[in-house]
Amino acid sequence: MFSFFKKKGPKNLEINFHDNSMVMNGTSLSFPLSLKDIEAVLGKPDQVVKKENKYIKYIYDNAGIVFEHSFSVKNHLKKCRVYLDDEHLLSTISFYYGDVVKPMFGEEELPKMPCQAVVSTDGKTPYFLYDRHRTGDFNFILWTPRGTNFNGRPDVMRYPLTISYYPEIKHERQKSNPKVVQEKYLHFDNLNFKLAIIQVLMYDLEVLKPAFDIFDFSEEFSELDIDTESTELVEPALEYFKNLQISQKYASLVKEIDMDGGNEIFMNLIPQWDGEDSFFDLNEVSLAELKQFPNLKQATIMSSNFEQVKETFAVAGVDVELV
Repeated sequence: MFSFFKKKGPKNLEINFHDNSMVMNGTSLSFPLSLKDIEAVLGKPDQVVKKENKYIKYIYDNAGIVFEHSFSVKNHLKKCRVYLDDEHLLSTISFYYGDVVKPMFGEEELPKMPCQAVVSTDGKTPYFLYDRHRTGDFNFILWTPRGTNFNGRPDVMRYPLTISYYPEIKHERQKSNPKVVQEKYLHFDNLNFKLAIIQVLMYDLEVLKPAFDIFDFSEEFSELDIDTESTELVEPALEYFKNLQISQKYASLVKEIDMDGGNEIFMNLIPQWDGEDSFFDLNEVSLAELKQFPNLKQATIMSSNFEQVKETFAVAGVDVELV
């Protein structure tokens, strides 16, 4: 287990996140923030970088922290009924932990010194699951090297961290219809099996909408500078599919799985994937996952653990073969 937070020194920032606010060195700040809110605690930023109609980044060199004022979050804040004004659009904080300052996803606007801040959630070290954590209205993303994931409560940080204020949209309760049935969703233990099901429902049968398109996605989230010709995994796209909920009402429509290196789901995750590696191989699947699909009878899969996976499919009554 690696260390996440370094031992505190007298000049270290202490930041605790809770509900929709953070306490920074004893000062409570409610989101969404303005530059004035931050300056009241940290003073004026060392660098200010603007990209017209997209974002303004306020960089604190010695703290190793970047605060981002994002124009793209405005509509979401309005839907959540927490929008204040155009000055209060500061919603993302980047902490550049590590021995040296390294970019998270190719950004050029960097502080000069690594971050030493001590971050907590509700007074405790955040617990990460696959590099992700959520507390209150905040999403945490730990930027570990590609192909690795961290699970648990780290101690001293070695990798950059972003924390974004992203509240959920609050829907009014429908008093006129007290018997509204709550939507039930499919459960997945293995991500690659979920991707195979998404391929069937979203791209083969075209019932799971809207269909994800990496080009549309890159335009919508232009601040992420997504490479639509990438030969590597597009992490924000993978995060989208991880969080995608699939209604149980579609389960009966899945009759066959046909995995292939040219599947649309894979091209949207690694646009220039050559199919030569085992990144999307279905090497694990649980019986509980398979039993959700009563009409699934045939499957052609990519796998480097076929003999073991085949047994699980057989128990579920599914004929399976390798591509």
